[in-house]
Amino acid sequence: MNENELCHQSAVEQKRLLDGGAVSVLELVDAHIKRIERVNPALNAFVTLRLDEARDEAKAADRARSRNDARGVLHGLPVGVKDCFQTKGTRTTMACLALRDHVPEFDHLVVEREKAAGAIVLGKLNTPEFTMARNTCSNPVFGSTRNPWDPERCPGASSGGSGAALAAGLCALADGSDIGGSIRNPAGWCNVVGHRPTTWMIPDVPNPRLWQNMNTAGPMARTVSDAALFLSALAGPDLRCPVPVAAPFPPGLPDLETDPSGLRVGWSADHGSLDVDPDVARNFDAQKGVFDSLGCRIEPCDLDLVGLEAAYDVLAYYRVSADTAPVYENDRGRLAPSLRERQEWFADLTGADMAAAEEYRLRLWRDVVAAFESHDVLVWPTDLTDPYRHDDEVTSMNHDWSLLLVAPLLNLPAISVPCGFSAGGMPRGLQVTGRPGADLQVLQVAYAYEQATRYGERRPALP
Repeated sequence: MNENELCHQSAVEQKRLLDGGAVSVLELVDAHIKRIERVNPALNAFVTLRLDEARDEAKAADRARSRNDARGVLHGLPVGVKDCFQTKGTRTTMACLALRDHVPEFDHLVVEREKAAGAIVLGKLNTPEFTMARNTCSNPVFGSTRNPWDPERCPGASSGGSGAALAAGLCALADGSDIGGSIRNPAGWCNVVGHRPTTWMIPDVPNPRLWQNMNTAGPMARTVSDAALFLSALAGPDLRCPVPVAAPFPPGLPDLETDPSGLRVGWSADHGSLDVDPDVARNFDAQKGVFDSLGCRIEPCDLDLVGLEAAYDVLAYYRVSADTAPVYENDRGRLAPSLRERQEWFADLTGADMAAAEEYRLRLWRDVVAAFESHDVLVWPTDLTDPYRHDDEVTSMNHDWSLLLVAPLLNLPAISVPCGFSAGGMPRGLQVTGRPGADLQVLQVAYAYEQATRYGERRPALP
């Protein structure tokens, strides 16, 4: 198996090769390093690398395996870490000029758990400033990340570096974070899988507002099985998090093979109010045939999403303003203008504004509870449009994220899985959303769809 084929194998298959001794950890890491050195300059997915350290850790992992002392379920798998997660001893910038040389002395919980499970961290992946300054994966520190399917296109935001790296075979797994779709959007636009877990299932530690419950880390991968394996290493309570949410299954790959016949699927392309690109809608509705073939019962299920974005902005920026406040107060000239404006906008909000946002959230929650009384899962497109240019700030700022905002607003698990391509060859994604805590069911439904379609097996044409 050549380097290109090895790097594009699923993480589950790479783990099988490692466990069986067909490949050493060092060989696997070296293959990814060579691919990063050849492909990453054109994509700019990895922005800070720790390749010498990764090789040393790979050697140590091989020695541990020779003693039958593998550390965990990700032992030896090369991963990429989004540049919003603190990584001890490795530059972590939040893509902000004021933090461009910042090297943390501790790991975010996500990185802690990746390392504890035996993963080898290759480096940090690009993101917009504080993950929210832009709807492109670009920033003043590192520039733009390009989409492997078309380098002139955006890979999605804010975990665009993660999506691009996975699609290009630069790492086996990549983490992401999702406060408004930032795992699922790049997954859809890069033809990979992104799972936003039930909020607090992966504790957000540290978090400047511990009780804020919209942002979550989550696994990104090339297959649903990979995402499930990765989730098993990341999920579970932590004493530093005030809300304990149990892991959906023990560490390792869960049983994703289920019979979906009779599953009640609530279906909507636009919820009756959203401006979905007609070709995206046609492609999405064509997937009804796949769910029909699986024996599912498909019924229309529209939610009233009018007012969603306004309520979301108030509640999301409650968290974001806490992240950006230290830079705003001490070095605001090196904070993105959009974040400065949002900081000031949020400071002017009133208690009545917050109450109105929470009132909308409660109303939408009641609608979703009613929807789940007659449906097991809800299915709609990941995005309303195909990817725009990587540097198109005007189009990106007008991008409607409504299809992605329901899950974070209501703490729901949701996964994006590849569902086909545009006439121009750009990937598209389909979301499966479940009840809070129903992460395993969401993964099982996505797996059944993935196995029936195999869209995710197609690779971008890269050197």
